[in-house]
Amino acid sequence: MKIVKNIGTAMLCMALAMTTLTSCKDSGFLDINDNPNYPASASAKYLVAAAEASTVSILGYQAAITGNMWCQYTTQGNSTNQYNSVCSYSITTADNYPPVRMMWEYYYSHSLEDLKLALADAEANKQWNWWLMAKVLTAYDYMMLTDSYGDIPFTEALNATIANPKFDDSKTVVYPGIIALLDEAIAKGDDAIAANATSPVSNYDCYLGGDMKKWVAFAKSLKLKAYLKDYSANASQIASLLAEGGLLEEDCAWTVWEDATNKSNPLYEMNIRQLNTTENMRACQTFLDYMLMNNDPRIVYIYEPTAQAKAKFTTEEEWIANLNECYEGLPYGAEKTPDTKVAPLTTTSRFRQRYNDPVYLMNEAECELMIAEAYARAGNVSKAKEYYDKAIIAGFNRWKLDGTAFVDGVYKFDEANMLKSIGMQYWITYAGANVYDGWLTRNRLGIPEIQPDIMVREVNDKLERGFAEGYVPGSLVDATASSLNAGQYPMRLLYPQGSTLYNQKAEEYIMTNGNDMLKKLWWQK
Repeated sequence: MKIVKNIGTAMLCMALAMTTLTSCKDSGFLDINDNPNYPASASAKYLVAAAEASTVSILGYQAAITGNMWCQYTTQGNSTNQYNSVCSYSITTADNYPPVRMMWEYYYSHSLEDLKLALADAEANKQWNWWLMAKVLTAYDYMMLTDSYGDIPFTEALNATIANPKFDDSKTVVYPGIIALLDEAIAKGDDAIAANATSPVSNYDCYLGGDMKKWVAFAKSLKLKAYLKDYSANASQIASLLAEGGLLEEDCAWTVWEDATNKSNPLYEMNIRQLNTTENMRACQTFLDYMLMNNDPRIVYIYEPTAQAKAKFTTEEEWIANLNECYEGLPYGAEKTPDTKVAPLTTTSRFRQRYNDPVYLMNEAECELMIAEAYARAGNVSKAKEYYDKAIIAGFNRWKLDGTAFVDGVYKFDEANMLKSIGMQYWITYAGANVYDGWLTRNRLGIPEIQPDIMVREVNDKLERGFAEGYVPGSLVDATASSLNAGQYPMRLLYPQGSTLYNQKAEEYIMTNGNDMLKKLWWQK
């Protein structure tokens, strides 16, 4: 599949690959002056590392911007314009953020190609630990692609003899194929553990430390995530998966970063270190005001206090004790005209970013919530509550906070409306983690709901916390200056321009099926 490469992201991806190979527990087997995209031999350990880097470079940058904006955790700063098109949903087939072009190109031309070669090499050499990792990451990448775009090239995608790979149906071909990949990986778990005992991966795995049991658990949780797309059709499979146990109940995240150019968290690298302003991403009233209403201390790790608050309070403990005085957001969207009455920069909060922010494939609280959701859909209230409560605690533990008071407090499980409770906690727990999944999960459950023709606050002056009449806290709102009609919301990424330039089947598919960001995918609410 021929593509046009983006040099900026390519350089970041290359740097991330070198970070993988030289900084994950002192592996030290690759001279950083060599190009990791062209190793001396196409061994699985080089190829899996490169695939990990390709995956995380997109998730940690373009996808992170998209998830933060579309979940309304953040909004465009009112003094800058970098992400106006994301906030206003003015999306084209050539966009880098949202990752219309970049996810398609980098997953197909980098990550999946590398994983295909890694699988062949690992299988030939019976390196089942590397093989298992490559198989699971292949399933993960395909899941992200089909969840983002819908129908995609799958059965013919990586076949070099097919110049124009066909688009496979997401529900009947791609998803069963993804589950088959995960089943193959899980079945090889014992072989992978045995291989890892003699030739461990630990020095080279930035996600799960080379622990094959954890990789099997991750595969099982990805299966659950796939099955939840259609619970009624997969109820028996889900019941078997839960009965078997061994699902992931911890973070799967890249945490190996350095405070140096091209070696830090991708969003920090590009949005903070590389740009000439730090004002692009500001706290959004939609999420911030909901968290303030619940006096949730995680605010201090997601947003920075206002400049005025920093002059008065200097410690995180003081910020937590004075949340309403320390934090302020902007209305969601790109509108900057005076009639929005937005507060000046000194009185609003930046999105808090650090060079060592993890990039998550899956977060611990999300893992618990998926299990809670499965039990809730099965009607097992006690088990649903058990895992929901574990999710609450895990969501606070991420920031080394105690969430015990919230379990029976403002986030108490509503046994009469279990999916609403779970859906709202998905939204909360994706903030500061795998935010792109927050957008995908919102579209799957329809939670939070979208309220059209309303703002979070009627007046947006500093610290006026009163909600607009009729607004339900925790609901998403229309973007100011939106390119969509009231109540409309992006349900998928557009197929990129490059997909039709080099694939006749893609052009034919789009001519027949359209390319509309409002078109719901088969599993969406």
